[in-house]
Amino acid sequence: MAGVDLARGLAVIGVFAAHLAVISPLEWGDPGTWSGLVEGRSAVLFAMLAGVSLGIVSVAAERRRLAGAVSASAPLFGLRAQLLLRGVLLWLLGIWLDDLEVPVYVILPAYGALFVLAIPFTRLAPRALFALSAALALGAPFAVQWIDGAVARSDDPLAVEESLRLIAWNYPLPLWLAFLLCGMAAGALLMRSRRYAWPLLGAGVLLAALGYGVVGSIARAAEAAEARAFSDGSGAWWVTALSDAPHGSGVGEALGSGGFALAVTGAAVLLCLTPLRWIALPLRAVGSMPLTAYVVHIGIWAVWIAVETARDPGLDPSAGFRALEPFWPTTAGVIAGCTLWALTVGQGPLEWLLGAITKAPARWNRR
Repeated sequence: MAGVDLARGLAVIGVFAAHLAVISPLEWGDPGTWSGLVEGRSAVLFAMLAGVSLGIVSVAAERRRLAGAVSASAPLFGLRAQLLLRGVLLWLLGIWLDDLEVPVYVILPAYGALFVLAIPFTRLAPRALFALSAALALGAPFAVQWIDGAVARSDDPLAVEESLRLIAWNYPLPLWLAFLLCGMAAGALLMRSRRYAWPLLGAGVLLAALGYGVVGSIARAAEAAEARAFSDGSGAWWVTALSDAPHGSGVGEALGSGGFALAVTGAAVLLCLTPLRWIALPLRAVGSMPLTAYVVHIGIWAVWIAVETARDPGLDPSAGFRALEPFWPTTAGVIAGCTLWALTVGQGPLEWLLGAITKAPARWNRR
């Protein structure tokens, strides 16, 4: 649906800004820092929308099964097999992009792993998916912080971190599965009626207020108290688990950024129920081919690093590239290219390739 494409387009542009622009830390009381909204939240929106898409195709497969259009077992078995294959391919692509040594945490390995983890949940009702998502959002941050602390105390933390990179621990899967499951529930509801966009928008706003305004405030107060009590910077690990900082993997971030992503999704769907969806066509085009857009911007950065470090081995690949102010030309080029491709060809090139490789399981007629 057009609204989901619009939300994905916003997520992609947000990721571009977080990677390519100089962003000030967000302070809600200072409008000059509101560009900091893209930090962390764009990636969460990206992950939640993967769940929305998965929820949509899961409901569609179930409807085909119930309608008797295909064998009773084929749609869901085919969907599970497709998810497994798609997840493995995205993981491999993400690891390859990560090895290009672009100075960002590539999200695709986590994306691929989440698709695989989602397989057991494709038949759950939205209520169960929301409940699981809430449980993970409230509980997983404590497990993540405990694991991170154990890694820091290990004999060779760098080696352990390299191993964790292979399972995309930069986006801790126990927590990020919460975003995917929430998106699956939202996608299933939107397949029932677009009117569910209103409660999704309202719930998202309430969760964001709870995460940032309540839990985040408690976390900051606790951190200040810890700083006064422990001058060496040590303190209780569970305090960090409440944080609302971007990529902090705290309860505040889980509720706040998760709510933000849910609200953006609902708002985008509502916007595209109006004629404004045609004004949003360029962003919708980007959102219809997010994998292509994401890989293109990583590729541009990697080529620049290869060329410039050959000239100057001491170059900082992060600060040096951002000094060129690449966000606007890259974003304008990607929007123009995706719009032209969508209008003349249709499906994005990498999306078409991934679909062509993974379409065979849809015809398998067994569980």
